[in-house]
Amino acid sequence: MAGITTDGAPAMVGRKSGLAAFVSQKVSECGGKVVKYHCILHQEQLCAKSVGLVDVMRDVVKIVNNIRSKALSHRQFKTLMDEMDAQYGDVLYHQEVRWLSCGKVLRRFFDLRDEIRVFQESKDGNIQVPTDKKWLSDLAFLVDVTELLNILNVQLQGKDQIITQLFDHVRAFKQKLLLLRRHLSAGNLVHFPCLGEVGMVKEKVHEYDAVLSNLIQEFDSRFEDFRHSTADFELFAQPFTISVDALRDDLQMELIELQCDSELKHKFTSLPLTDFYKCVPANRYPKMCKQAQVMLSLFGSTYLCEQTFSLMNLNKSKLRSQITDSHLHNILSLSVSQLQPNLEKLLKNKDQLHISH
Repeated sequence: MAGITTDGAPAMVGRKSGLAAFVSQKVSECGGKVVKYHCILHQEQLCAKSVGLVDVMRDVVKIVNNIRSKALSHRQFKTLMDEMDAQYGDVLYHQEVRWLSCGKVLRRFFDLRDEIRVFQESKDGNIQVPTDKKWLSDLAFLVDVTELLNILNVQLQGKDQIITQLFDHVRAFKQKLLLLRRHLSAGNLVHFPCLGEVGMVKEKVHEYDAVLSNLIQEFDSRFEDFRHSTADFELFAQPFTISVDALRDDLQMELIELQCDSELKHKFTSLPLTDFYKCVPANRYPKMCKQAQVMLSLFGSTYLCEQTFSLMNLNKSKLRSQITDSHLHNILSLSVSQLQPNLEKLLKNKDQLHISH
């Protein structure tokens, strides 16, 4: 047991009675050490909620719900989109539980803002789209920031992601935020395409700078547990460039041998990290291999767990009342496994083939 990744729930991370504490204590009794991380995807989502400008998001959700909640209004709106040859044929619902929902809704609303305004003004009792420049500037800024957060969110998803790669995406995003702050203070909107399209209200600069500053602080505080492992991450990802003096004493001599191995250095430049460490001889570099095994075994996020629960919910429905626990177990095993079944061999082993079926 090298590490445990949780969703941050009290039952998981409680210092005395949390699961992570119990696991860590048990492993320590056996002479091991467990690193504990809060899922990097959950952390990113919590950071995203600190963006602010909630008034703008609330207005957008109200208008979208006003259009989509009534069947007749919804059909009339889609007809208007066709008549005006709009980029999109409809607006999207915002769902709090979906990772990318907020950014997609804002982007679609921004692209259809003129068509939505025309439609809302055509009927009495509809919620009107605000027309003041400050609100439109806030909307454009929010779209630009949430799109960057969505890009980061997608980068953090997926299978076979090494924890060091996930943390690299987070560090890169923080550097992007610092760049955005510098550009914003200089009036450069090259990385704010939507804000550049509508024009930024000058008195809003300090407010937008505060939003970016708060977002940077959120990322700094929430990813503190990952920064504690920076030295281990760097040793794993850059073994030939890291300073020997920055490492623990028990790894220094072995690392020097590794850094002077020209054959392994050549392989490092031409192979992915996972394949490179397969080429490192364990008999010559036992501690480095052990360190690599620990890094490769760590889960930076609970993505696989979330995916498995989603697959279970899709398969275990009211329409499939005859499904048993054994069936469900087999379905989940096939869904999350990377092994490819040899169908030809399986068929050949059958005593009788039902060709008619």
